[in-house]
Amino acid sequence: MDDKAVKRAFHFLCLGTLLIVFCEATHIPAYPKMLEHFQLGAGYAVYMQLGFALGLTGFQPLMGWMGDSFGQKRVIVFGAILMAIGSFLVALSPAFWIMVVGLFFKGMAGAAVVPAGVAFAGRYFQGDKIGKALGLFGFYSVLGALAAPLLSGIFVDSMGWSSIFWLCALLGLLASLLFVIGVPFVQGEKAASFDFFGAIIVFGILGSLLTVPTFINEYGFESMKWLPSAVIFVIAFILLIVVEKKQKAPLIDIEYAMTRSFWVPSLIAVFMFITFSSVMFVLTFFIQNVQEKSSTTVGLLLMPLYLVMGVANLWSGRLMDKLTARTIMSASVAFMVGGAGMLIFTNKETSVAYLLVSMMLIGLGIGMIGPVIRAVVVSKADQARIGVVTFTYLTIENLASRVGASFAIVMFALFAAGGSAVSALSNVAVVLTVLSAIAFLFIFLVPKRVRGIKGVGQDDIEVEAKTMRVTTTKVDTINS
Repeated sequence: MDDKAVKRAFHFLCLGTLLIVFCEATHIPAYPKMLEHFQLGAGYAVYMQLGFALGLTGFQPLMGWMGDSFGQKRVIVFGAILMAIGSFLVALSPAFWIMVVGLFFKGMAGAAVVPAGVAFAGRYFQGDKIGKALGLFGFYSVLGALAAPLLSGIFVDSMGWSSIFWLCALLGLLASLLFVIGVPFVQGEKAASFDFFGAIIVFGILGSLLTVPTFINEYGFESMKWLPSAVIFVIAFILLIVVEKKQKAPLIDIEYAMTRSFWVPSLIAVFMFITFSSVMFVLTFFIQNVQEKSSTTVGLLLMPLYLVMGVANLWSGRLMDKLTARTIMSASVAFMVGGAGMLIFTNKETSVAYLLVSMMLIGLGIGMIGPVIRAVVVSKADQARIGVVTFTYLTIENLASRVGASFAIVMFALFAAGGSAVSALSNVAVVLTVLSAIAFLFIFLVPKRVRGIKGVGQDDIEVEAKTMRVTTTKVDTINS
């Protein structure tokens, strides 16, 4: 495609993704009312998270392989239709567990659609355009999430929690139409075979890890009934590394994942996204169950968070021309630590204005770091496998968000059940502040020179790599 066609397709992809992200962000303010409808406590939100997270994280590697093999358009259209089906199922659900299945389909929709924008930018944009494209895609994504909490809160308070899911079903159908009309079909390079065994192992890893907080919520930490899931996770993780290294076309690119361009930014993302996702969910229950305020209030607080995130995404994309990845990441972590740290001092009388400042700092931190982390992740990826690399990273990012949110909900529920509901948010915030601060320890391991950041082009990377190979050869000769 020429430049004009690429930009046009990218904007249609961004618009469709905006709608899908909107649908994924609507259920957060509705959680307390949904549980109240089924006469269940806050701890049962972990099951809702489990269903959504299994769909979102468990199928991202598979969707990445399908996109590389059969074309991204087929995958994203399929994802948009799944969003419509899942939303209909949630809205109509006569039982709690049917609603969880609907959330599972909504998660699968996100797995199919959201990472496609990162893969598109990495494949069709070059040089400093990558950072700008990633920033623009991040802005569209956050714009979808920006209006979702507030609109969801208004819908829930005025028409009941199911009303917002009827809207999501219609938006899923609209997104599929945008993808069909505006995104051209590009045939992928079909792999010789599908790594079925790898897919089973990946799903086992995610399922076992996500069920750990579920068992803790159901039986308590002291019961040790969560331990088998933790053991299965460790065994499956080791097995995945062994199996995927032997595959010609692996579902998870283990070789690339072991490079500093992948594992270092991915680890930083884990600490950042655990904090970000946990704060959103715990704050929702704190405001509605402890401060006894409405769903609309939750939306009013989350809205500026997403607004700042969107602006920070655009800002970060432009800062990549001027600052190094390490500098942008350091500033981002500092904002996150400051925002999470403010929540340590909350109580039942804490004002909305105070919480608003905290949310804006957190939004600034996560918004700035998103595009630069993704730029580092795809900086040295093989173009033929960029979909797999992108989906592998986003699986990690989403897994961190969902597992972190599940643990945070469990911690909040346990603190509240122990008679300290008012200080539950404060206690959870201490843990989250420490976790986000740990990210500082890994920033110095981020590569100094990254393609697309601070004027570094592909030619510079190739020359640098060639120089390193020549130097290594000379050293080997001298040693010999």
